[in-house]
Amino acid sequence: MRILHLAKYYWPRSGGMERVVQTLAEGASSLGHQVEVVAVESIGRKGELLRQRSLVTRAFSFAALGSQEIAPGYIAAAWKRADVIHVHHPHPLADLACLLRAAKTPVVVTQHADALRSVYRPLTRLVLKRAGAVVVPSRAHLALSSELRGFEGKVEIIPFGIDHTRWQDVPPPPPGAPRRAIFIGRLVAYKGLDILLRALEQVPDLRLDIVGSGPEGPRLRTLAQALAITDRVRWYGEYPDADLPRRMADADFLVLPSVTVEEMFGMVVLEAMAAGRPVITTALPSAVREVNVPGVTGLEVPLRDVSALVRALETLSRDDARRVSMGEAGRKRVAERFTQAAMATKHIELYQRILESSR
Repeated sequence: MRILHLAKYYWPRSGGMERVVQTLAEGASSLGHQVEVVAVESIGRKGELLRQRSLVTRAFSFAALGSQEIAPGYIAAAWKRADVIHVHHPHPLADLACLLRAAKTPVVVTQHADALRSVYRPLTRLVLKRAGAVVVPSRAHLALSSELRGFEGKVEIIPFGIDHTRWQDVPPPPPGAPRRAIFIGRLVAYKGLDILLRALEQVPDLRLDIVGSGPEGPRLRTLAQALAITDRVRWYGEYPDADLPRRMADADFLVLPSVTVEEMFGMVVLEAMAAGRPVITTALPSAVREVNVPGVTGLEVPLRDVSALVRALETLSRDDARRVSMGEAGRKRVAERFTQAAMATKHIELYQRILESSR
């Protein structure tokens, strides 16, 4: 089967959507299918062969207009032979490329999130109408999406997965080292890092690693200075995806203190659990609550509640046995429900059903 993914970005650019597309592409390729990915890149690259024989074509972007890249070459790059086109929303450029193709090729859409700008809504709805199926990773995605209203009959729930094998060999934290939490992700407002820094101030024995970059970086560094915790925070900036297990090896647990439903899933939570690390998440009405099981694989705290986050940080910092048991429970949960193989297999079965119905 020839599968064409129309994505916004691709590995080695790190992010939740990018990791999903990579996992799908590599998973289907490992099952013997021919996979191609079209993505945007700010530096010019031609087609390249990456891991698991996935062919990636990167269209050069001249600039970004808000969240939309200006990459006219994307339309031509997306004109490839395929049995199935898989579009990843939100990405209006991919929607346009899909609609300009001949209508005979079956389309599958993964709705990662709704577009932030309503001006793109008509284009999105045209693609959703054409799609043979719309994939969401959780019931929460369907409940929170306004773009999917009227398309519920097309929706398939397939949980996101990861290549959990790359996290299985992450060693435990160094013995005798100070307790260390880790945050991995974009430094943007909805991630709630300011709440985490304020909580860290009240847990003097805890260290924090922050891996990622973004517009909130300068403000957060200033806040850390104001709170007098700069000696306990390490800033790693944008880090190569392939080296993230090395950073996880230093950590005792992961914290994802997000404060809005823009945090729809939290792939990094799966990665931490696969590495045997407990997690602290917030009580968002999103798929994050379907990944972390409070009291089993980690802890959950109310949104924007510094005091509750302080108590959770203290609990995982001081209770060695609980960290170990939660870490093992998380590793088991990922292996049972959130693997690359399971996600890829379910998508291939979906593609085959759509192909059969289209014939």
